[in-house]
Amino acid sequence: MKYKILLIAPAIFLASSVFAQETKSNASDVAIRVTLLGTGSPVPSPDRFGPSTLIEVGEEKLLFDVGRGATVRLAQAKVSLKNITVFLTHLHSDHINGLGDLWSSGYMAPVFNENPLKIFGPTGIAELTGGLKKAFQPDIDIRLVEMSKRGQPFHLSGANFDATEVNNDGVVFSRGGVIVTAIRVNHAENKAFGYRVDYKGKSVVISGDTNFSENLVNKSKGADLIIHEVMGVSDKQMENPLIKDVLEAHTTPEQAGSLFSKVQPKMAIYTHILLFGVSEEALVTKTRKTYSGPLVIGYDLMTIEVDEEVTIIKK
Repeated sequence: MKYKILLIAPAIFLASSVFAQETKSNASDVAIRVTLLGTGSPVPSPDRFGPSTLIEVGEEKLLFDVGRGATVRLAQAKVSLKNITVFLTHLHSDHINGLGDLWSSGYMAPVFNENPLKIFGPTGIAELTGGLKKAFQPDIDIRLVEMSKRGQPFHLSGANFDATEVNNDGVVFSRGGVIVTAIRVNHAENKAFGYRVDYKGKSVVISGDTNFSENLVNKSKGADLIIHEVMGVSDKQMENPLIKDVLEAHTTPEQAGSLFSKVQPKMAIYTHILLFGVSEEALVTKTRKTYSGPLVIGYDLMTIEVDEEVTIIKK
C-alpha cells in the first residue's frame, strides 16, 4: 500500500509557493487531483469553510457540494470558474449555501461563462436552481444592460443552470474517460448520495453526509482514496438529546473506522468534521479502535494527488 505525506511547515510556506504552483500546473500529469475546499460543518468558521471538494481529473473540474465560501477557496487555489460541473450530495443548507456565489461569479466579469452551470443533485434540484434563477434575475437583467453598454461578452446562457436529478445508484456522468457514479447513503430522508470518481484505474469516493452505510462500503471497494464525514461526541455530550438525534444521521469515528477496514483504501481522509466535546486527536484515537490503515484529518485547501501513490501535500 503506497502513500506519502509531504509536510510543508508554515514558516517556510512562502519559500515553498513556487513548488506548490509548479505541482498545480502539472495537474495533467496526475491521474486525479483532489482539493478540500471546505471541511467544516453548518457552524460558521474562519478556519473550516462549508463542505466542498474539488476533483480535477482529465479535462474535468468536478465540484462536490458548494458550502459556505467555496468560491473563495477556488480563488485561493487559483482554479478558474469556467466549465465546472457540480454534484450535490444532498440539499441541506450547509452543502448548498455557496451555490449562488459560484454560479453568479461565473456568469459575470471576468469569467463570462458561455454555458449553463451543469449540476447534478437529488430530488429538489430543479426547484433549488429555479429558485436561485428567480432570486438573481434582477442582477442578471442589470448586468446584461451594463455589459452591453461596455461591449463585454455577457452570455445569457451562462446565467442559467443545466440541472439533472439523481434518483438512484449508478453512473450519472461519463465523459473523456471520467466516470462519476452516485451511491445512495443514509441521510436527509434518503434523498442523499455519495459519489465515486473513476479514471484510468484510479478512484476517489466522497461519502457526503451519512451514517454507517453498507451500500457505501460495497460501492467503495477498490477505491484509492475515500473522503468521509465524521462526528465525534464525548460521553457527556451524548446526554444531550439533540446531539444524540443528530448523530443518528452521521458517522462516529469508530463506525468510520469499521467502514475503512472493509474498504481498505490507500488513504482515508476526514471532512465535514463535527466535534462535540472531543478533539481532532480524539477522532484519530477513536478511529484506531476499528482501523489501522492510513488516516488523515482533512483541512481546507489540502491537496491530494491520486496516482500510483496517494500523495498529500500539507501547506
